[in-house]
Amino acid sequence: MGNDPPEQGFTDLYRANHGRVLRFVARRVGEEAEAEDLTAEVFRIAWDKSVRGEVLTPAWLFVTARHVLSNHRRSVQRGDFAYRRLAVTSPGGQPAGETADLVSEVLEQLPEAQRDVLVHRYWDDLGASEIAALTGLSVSAVWVRLHRARQAFKRSFKAITEVGHAKR
Repeated sequence: MGNDPPEQGFTDLYRANHGRVLRFVARRVGEEAEAEDLTAEVFRIAWDKSVRGEVLTPAWLFVTARHVLSNHRRSVQRGDFAYRRLAVTSPGGQPAGETADLVSEVLEQLPEAQRDVLVHRYWDDLGASEIAALTGLSVSAVWVRLHRARQAFKRSFKAITEVGHAKR
C-alpha cells in the first residue's frame, strides 16, 4: 500500500477479503441478509480507520468481525430469546446430512479452544497467523492447538462412528 491513498488501500483490502469476512459472519448468524449487514458494518469500521491513515490487515478484519458479532449477539439475546444456534450446513444452506450431524456432535464435545481453532481453520479458511491475531495466541501456539484439536477430533469421531456401526 505504501504511498497509495487510503481509498486505494481500503479498496484492495475490501476486494481481497469481503467474501471471506462475509462467509465468516454468515456461518455464525445463519441468515444471509443479516450476515451482509454485519459484514457491511465491519467494512464501515475499516473505512473509518483507513481514512484516518491506519493500516489494516485481513486479521484485523476478522477480529473486528468477531467484535461486531459479539455486539450483535448481545443485542439479539436481549430482545429476542429465539436466537438460533448455528448448525452445520451445506453450501446451499440445507442440512448436510448424517455426516454433518456427526461432525457437529464431535465439535460440541471438544473443549471450546480446540473447537474454535478447527472452525477458524477449516470453515473460516483462516491461516495460522490470522487465527493467532483473532485469538491472541502466538502462531506457534495456534499450530500446537490445531494439531491437538485434529487428534482429539479424530479420536472422538472414530469413537462415535464405531458406536453408530455397533448399533446397526
